[in-house]
Amino acid sequence: MLSALRVLLGVLGVSAIFIAASILFLGAEETARAGEAGFAGLTGWRGPVGEAWPATMDNELRFYAALWGAYGVLLIMVSTDLAAHIEWPPWLATVLFAGGVGRAISYVAVGPPHPFFTALMGIELLLPPVIVLLWQRARRRLSPAP
Repeated sequence: MLSALRVLLGVLGVSAIFIAASILFLGAEETARAGEAGFAGLTGWRGPVGEAWPATMDNELRFYAALWGAYGVLLIMVSTDLAAHIEWPPWLATVLFAGGVGRAISYVAVGPPHPFFTALMGIELLLPPVIVLLWQRARRRLSPAP
């Protein structure tokens, strides 16, 4: 379980940094289009691409991309020295879950986004409980026996 948690946190961290860098340097719309194209290639989905992103949204998301990248750095830091940071995974899982809840609120309030973003919402809501379960087992292994 310890190795599974390390790998999961590390992969999530690298993904967050990659996505953050893409949004910062290529823009939010270009990053979204790449994700939508990848989704279509994997699933065969043939619906329309998402709507154009206004400049204000791009500006806001490039700002938040820096925070998402910092989250990725924290995930990698924790994954590489889990014993020293064993109390962090549930908090990191909570942040990811909160992002998924934000997507769910948007889904209800504004309407469904492109299916790629609905899939991301599913990941963000389902992955945190997995992280917490792995963390609970890993923490028992790292704790000294009484």
